[in-house]
Amino acid sequence: MFAKPPPPPIPTDPENAARWEHTGLRVRMLAGRWERDLERAIAKHIDPARQAAWGIPDVSSNIFRQVSRSLAVLYDRPPAVDHADPAAAPLIANGGGLDRAGIWSMMGKFSSWVIGCREYVMAIDVDDRGGLVYRPVMPNRVILGAEQDAPDVPVLYRELRLRTMPEGGDPVWTYDVFDIRDRANPSHRIETAIQGKKPIDITEKVLGQSFSGEAYPFRRADGDPIIPRVLYHAERHGQLWDAFEGSENLYGSLNCALLWTFFIHSVRDASWPQRYAVGAIPAGLGVYDGDEKHGRQAVTTDPASILIFSPEGDQQPVLGQFQPGAAPAALQEAIAQFEMRIAENAGVSPGDIQRMNSSARSGYAIALSNEGKREARARFESQFRRGDLELIEKSAIMLNRKTGAALPESGDTIVYAPIGMSAAERDSVRKDVLEKIESGLMSKVDAYMSIHPGISRDRAIEELERIRRENLLFSIPEVN
Repeated sequence: MFAKPPPPPIPTDPENAARWEHTGLRVRMLAGRWERDLERAIAKHIDPARQAAWGIPDVSSNIFRQVSRSLAVLYDRPPAVDHADPAAAPLIANGGGLDRAGIWSMMGKFSSWVIGCREYVMAIDVDDRGGLVYRPVMPNRVILGAEQDAPDVPVLYRELRLRTMPEGGDPVWTYDVFDIRDRANPSHRIETAIQGKKPIDITEKVLGQSFSGEAYPFRRADGDPIIPRVLYHAERHGQLWDAFEGSENLYGSLNCALLWTFFIHSVRDASWPQRYAVGAIPAGLGVYDGDEKHGRQAVTTDPASILIFSPEGDQQPVLGQFQPGAAPAALQEAIAQFEMRIAENAGVSPGDIQRMNSSARSGYAIALSNEGKREARARFESQFRRGDLELIEKSAIMLNRKTGAALPESGDTIVYAPIGMSAAERDSVRKDVLEKIESGLMSKVDAYMSIHPGISRDRAIEELERIRRENLLFSIPEVN
């Protein structure tokens, strides 16, 4: 959108500045834009002359991103949203507002960002045609404020966005501000965000009118204001941000990439016997790698090359060779074990990992088994359900205010699709449920709820009653 955007401003308070810097690394790792970060990590460990010998950094291994994607299994299939009121159908039914906006197809990748960054924001809007629009917002572009009695519920939202002013000209950074701390006087403002300068309210200049006080449009049916954003958490912790949790896994992933860079260098440059010469000079010596300050004398070789030596002085030249300078198989196994430790620290049990390659030494070709996916689903389901229900409710509120619809603004339920089971697993579950019903240890309502996790008891009773009526209606008469 912008050819040469100016650098974004940095928050003035140290806490948010540190969070933005750290989360920015997570965002780049998850987005695959982290080569410069790996170069900086290598520079902290290796001197410039050795860096020149190592060559191009290897970004083929990113265990942090892979673990985040592997744990994000909740939306492998779209969840089922339900409501007791049929008036909710235009929003939640198949082909309804949620489906048309493509929210569930977005949530697969979005949930991996939530898991990797610990928090992520989803913005909700309604376009001029009355359609829902969802936009993920990086947490290193957001500053939040909460009330003292509810420290994990945002009441002040500031999002850094790059805008072009209506009169044209260069793009400028601005803050989109939603402030409902004073619920009787909420406001939506656009403010300038220039480093070192006091923000200026430019709402009317950008949006054409003020959206403060009575003009604040984002409200429930009873007039209570909302912020049209949803803050998703990977884990409920009672605070707005948990940005540094698991940072050791992030930095461990960078170290893994550093080691794989060394592995490629070792295979390429040191996996054959090292030759030496005493009293002889190889022809072609004088080729330099790197700059003049960190250069080194070298001659290009490979296992098939023939070296020519010239005697030095009157002494008898001696030629020989050492054993290979590296053992690639042992080095690969050591790095793979290091990666497995990082994955385990991130919450992936080694028993839940299935190899996608026949070689056990394949360190970064891993995926979760079905059992591991079920554990990941159970681990994150309650956190994402909380965010998804808030998203659905706020979507209904936005549509009601923008289009005049009469959608229910609460009372939705959501059931996530279960991880597929084998025939043996399905048979075992069926037998277990039937035995418990027959022995009086489980009601049919409980059985239905166990088969459909997340469904409410009232909804389960309604479904069982529907099944009973249909069975009576279509019963097969007995033949004497």
